[in-house]
Amino acid sequence: MRKLSEAQVSPIVVNYNTREDLRRCLRTMEEWLGRLPAVVVDNGSTDGSQAMVREEFPWVRLVENPGNPGYASACNAGMRATDRPYVLILNSDVEFVEGGLEVLLDYMEENPRIGVLGPRVLNTDGTRQMSCRRFPSMLENVVHGFLGEVWPEHPFTRSYQMKDLEDDGPREVDWVSGAAMLLRREAAERVGGFDEAYFMYVEDVDLCWRLRAAGYEVVYHPGFSLVHHIGRASSQQSTRMLYEHHRSMYIFFRRRYTGWRGRLLVPVILAGLGSRFTLTWLLRKIRPRASEAI
Repeated sequence: MRKLSEAQVSPIVVNYNTREDLRRCLRTMEEWLGRLPAVVVDNGSTDGSQAMVREEFPWVRLVENPGNPGYASACNAGMRATDRPYVLILNSDVEFVEGGLEVLLDYMEENPRIGVLGPRVLNTDGTRQMSCRRFPSMLENVVHGFLGEVWPEHPFTRSYQMKDLEDDGPREVDWVSGAAMLLRREAAERVGGFDEAYFMYVEDVDLCWRLRAAGYEVVYHPGFSLVHHIGRASSQQSTRMLYEHHRSMYIFFRRRYTGWRGRLLVPVILAGLGSRFTLTWLLRKIRPRASEAI
């Protein structure tokens, strides 16, 4: 097994006005993994994040966007800022709680058909976050979309979120969360990187969809764990982010369901997403913490 200091991997952290989360992410990264050639892509923060990185983490490369072009665009910018064959895409509200990333790197080296690998992601309370999921059918989309907010344990949501996943070893899945994903550069470049039509949300689903279509595998590997303090950046503009989530879902559905079938489904998809947006917005007014990870 290689030493992590010699591994050809660059962590890429996307930040937007989450200075304290970013500080914790970089500090714990250094504590557990050492000074890897990390890149922070800042999307026009106004909270002093950029100065904090320059002053406290001079070993980190800082890419400063003048505004906020979105998560997918920031990930692509981070990939352009490094030439390492592997990149570890991260949200700024991720915390490193252990070493062992080399286990995932070695696994990808041994399995060249893997395009992206997702580690175990934990909630703040230590429970497993649903960071790997299935591509749901249209029926599962509808049932999960409307019942998931009020009945999170119903069978369709449990199936979609893979809540019954055995956490005892690596296994192929449909998609892994962009909050923490180890991506093979060659594979990402082959499919064109992240699609910047997505401002935020679903860009990870779309990337995994295209990687699988190109013949690559998407794998969940519990051999390395991170804590994701979910929703820190998106909670700053909750209504805007809720809109962007549903907008991204529409983009993905239109690309998944093409041809005459897709055209017939457009009114249904729009009506369903509009109703779901309204329901979710109302529930979040009642329960502000409800379903931050849809």
